[in-house]
Amino acid sequence: MTESYVMSSTPQRRELQFSTLDEVVAEAERLVNAKVRTTGNHKFANILEHLARTHDMATGKLPPPRLPFMMRIMMRMKKLAIIENLAPGFNLPPDAEKFFWPKQDFEVNAAFNHLKESVENYKANGPLEKHPLFGKLPPEKVTELNCKHGALHLSFVHPV
Repeated sequence: MTESYVMSSTPQRRELQFSTLDEVVAEAERLVNAKVRTTGNHKFANILEHLARTHDMATGKLPPPRLPFMMRIMMRMKKLAIIENLAPGFNLPPDAEKFFWPKQDFEVNAAFNHLKESVENYKANGPLEKHPLFGKLPPEKVTELNCKHGALHLSFVHPV
C-alpha cells in the first residue's frame, strides 16, 4: 500500500454509508489492498487506529480520558443529534485528542489488524451499557454511531 498525504482547508471526501461494522472492515480492507491517498488531517494508518480505539473504548477494553464536565453534559444532552449529523471538524480537548489521535505513525497492516480485532471484540462483547462519551444508549445506536464514524473517517481515504 502506498499512500500520499494531502492536507487542505476543504478536503475532498467520498460518499460512504455503512449499515454494519463488517462493511466498515470490508471497506478498510479494500483500501489496505489498494494504492490510496488521504485528504484532511490524518494518514490512513492513523485513521484505522483511531477507529479501532473508538471500538475498544465502546466495549470498555480501553478506558478513555475523562472529558471536561461541560463537554460531557453537552455530549449527553445532544447525543442523538450528534449521532444523526456526525460531521468532520469536531475539536476534542487536548487529553482526548492525544488518546484518539496519538502523534505517532502507525503501520497500515498493524492498524488494520487492530481495527478487525476491535470490531470482533465489539461484536462478541457488545458496547458498554453506558457509553463513555454519550452516556446511556441502546446497543443499536452505538453500532449506528460506529458505522457513521467509520464512514466519516474512511471518506477521507481515496483509492488512486
